Amino acid sequence: MKKPISIMIVIHKDLQNHQKAALYADYFSWLKPELESISGRDVRFYMLHHDEVPKLAEYNFRNEDASASLDGWRDLIQDWYISLTQTGEYESNLTKVLLLTRNNINATAGGLIAVTLGYAEIKGHCAIAAITSVRAPAHEIGHMLGATHEDSEVIYDGWWHDSIMLSDSFSGVRGNAYRYSDKNRENIREHLNKFA
Repeated sequence: MKKPISIMIVIHKDLQNHQKAALYADYFSWLKPELESISGRDVRFYMLHHDEVPKLAEYNFRNEDASASLDGWRDLIQDWYISLTQTGEYESNLTKVLLLTRNNINATAGGLIAVTLGYAEIKGHCAIAAITSVRAPAHEIGHMLGATHEDSEVIYDGWWHDSIMLSDSFSGVRGNAYRYSDKNRENIREHLNKFA
């Protein structure tokens, strides 16, 4: 039997008035069956509120440099992540940590800087994503599991829908496919098959 995927969702303090159940329903409930179908593994989401991990939930993620924001997040969670994966309950290669935020990492400055809704380590263990798009958390989780922008697609089924990893400026007029493209499904499966 394959080991489960554990996704730790650290709910930032800027979302402290949001209920765990509502955040899970909106951003992760539809992602769980998609990932389980792709991987053949149980996928477990752990929603961690501010009072459970205050040091992590208070991280100042806002930064014009999204990679610097992610670097700071990785440094902050490092000891916690190591202790978590050393318990034996969570497999290090299959445990991911997402900081879920109300606000984007950065904003536009006179239209010259693109808004960054999230940022992730490709095939890594940490990411940041805002709830400003229903797809942003799933998109960053996809990066941690090996999915890429290049292998995304627009799916037509009577109307055009974006697969999860699509990130172009025209996607506002299309719907959400609530799935990864076939190629990204294969990328995720290939990455996860390296682990027991």
